[in-house]
Amino acid sequence: MERLSTGIKGLDALIKGYPKGRAILVTGESGAGKTILGLQFLNACCEAGVKCVYIIMEERLEDVKAQAMSFGWDLDGYVHNGLLRIIDVLERRIRWLDDQTIIRLEESDDVHRVEKPYKSLIRILSDIYEERKLCSIPISGVRREKKEVPDVVIIDNIGVVAMGIPTPELREQLDGLVFKLSGLGCTSLIISDDAVRRMSRDIMLYSVYGAIKLQKRDNPYINKRERVMDIIKIRNTKIPLDYLLFDITDKGIELIAKSED
Repeated sequence: MERLSTGIKGLDALIKGYPKGRAILVTGESGAGKTILGLQFLNACCEAGVKCVYIIMEERLEDVKAQAMSFGWDLDGYVHNGLLRIIDVLERRIRWLDDQTIIRLEESDDVHRVEKPYKSLIRILSDIYEERKLCSIPISGVRREKKEVPDVVIIDNIGVVAMGIPTPELREQLDGLVFKLSGLGCTSLIISDDAVRRMSRDIMLYSVYGAIKLQKRDNPYINKRERVMDIIKIRNTKIPLDYLLFDITDKGIELIAKSED
């Protein structure tokens, strides 16, 4: 099975990278490092010339770019080179909320309505296509449009949509999204907050090819907090059973080797 580098050398040494054309679910509490994990994978892919789409659902675009740049990952540069498209869903969500407020205040059906972005997870697919016009065909002289599909899709974070979906329906929608992405040949990293994972009783784990959980925990032996990564599953892959200690450095996430003592 072909694989793509995770962008984390220590993790690549253990799992050989993310399986190509498959979906990996990343969950974790706030501040555990989910977005950094996604951005680090994104950077590794763009550096390798792999075309990516990054869907931002809950953070400001400027903040995500600044966070990436703090590690030396130039998202604007990748966009300029045609390796990356960034889809800002947060701005659309805010426009929709503002529109609903105006409608309630004016109580008028004539007010311009903005459609709520992503009423279901499957509608995310509509944004990953990029239509490009081809040159005129000499015989017909007609310009046609071709839909391009990226090699990698990173969604951060589906909890924004999933929070209001009943558990059985969430499973169905995620099954559909993962099936379609894999059918298109996309390697996808689907990020979700821990609240949705608990709310759905881990039902999302069954829809994806692999699942990674990030968490912060108290270590009573050294009297400090630490970050750990739990590779819950990756099919067709030998995975470590132990928690993987990691730190967030100025170069991104780095695994911490365990002491032999």
